[in-house]
Amino acid sequence: MGSGAPALDREQTPRKRDWRSEDEFVLQLVRKLDCPVFLVINKIDLIRREELLPLIESLMKQFKFAEVLPISARKRDGLETLIEKLVDYLPSGERYFPPEQFTDQPERFLVAELIRERILMETGEEVPYAAAVVIEKFEEPPPAPVGKAAKPKKPRPLKGGGFAEPVLPVTSISAVIYCERDGQKAILIGKGGAKLKAIGTSARKEIESLLGTRVYLELHVIVEPGWRESRGFIDTLDWRRQLEDMAKRQADEVEETAGDE
Repeated sequence: MGSGAPALDREQTPRKRDWRSEDEFVLQLVRKLDCPVFLVINKIDLIRREELLPLIESLMKQFKFAEVLPISARKRDGLETLIEKLVDYLPSGERYFPPEQFTDQPERFLVAELIRERILMETGEEVPYAAAVVIEKFEEPPPAPVGKAAKPKKPRPLKGGGFAEPVLPVTSISAVIYCERDGQKAILIGKGGAKLKAIGTSARKEIESLLGTRVYLELHVIVEPGWRESRGFIDTLDWRRQLEDMAKRQADEVEETAGDE
């Protein structure tokens, strides 16, 4: 099921429909799809009704959409219809994964997506689709001992009564946020690093909930001009390629350590 909805500024009117680079980028991807595509127009609460129909007509000229669904996510207007339509179009099929498995993507991919989500939430429309996240280090805690070696620690009693929560192991993660311009880098870092700290703090809480461990999260911002037009760079965003690169770096580090000894 494909879906595409060019983002529109609230100030944009039917008399001003100039396409931004992000709009054309999305439409180029949509035109290559061989499946039903929904046009979902969000934030309809920010546009007057008499402007909405001409806007829809303008967008429909760009592609033959299977469904056109104006919604307001903030006010939850039209969301039930959207879900119903999605279910109607999805083909029935056998279950390929266990019920408790909600995705076939690895944790590293999910971590990168959580960081990117917090970037969008923290920066709003200032850095829309120009940010990419690459996980450069993902060190999981050592496995817990089993059998006779496994000696559960007694919970530490608190002065006021009760017991302290058990100390969870730590997962160490290093990620790079790529953007296209120096101005976007400045927005991502913020004054005195405040914005990057807010992104890291909120992302870390989400990642800890996902992994069930404490998380040490290190973020860096790098400017990569025109990365969205670079096929080679986009290929590096594939999580399979990232796993291969991390495995190679770890093997090189082991060799260097062995050589020093």
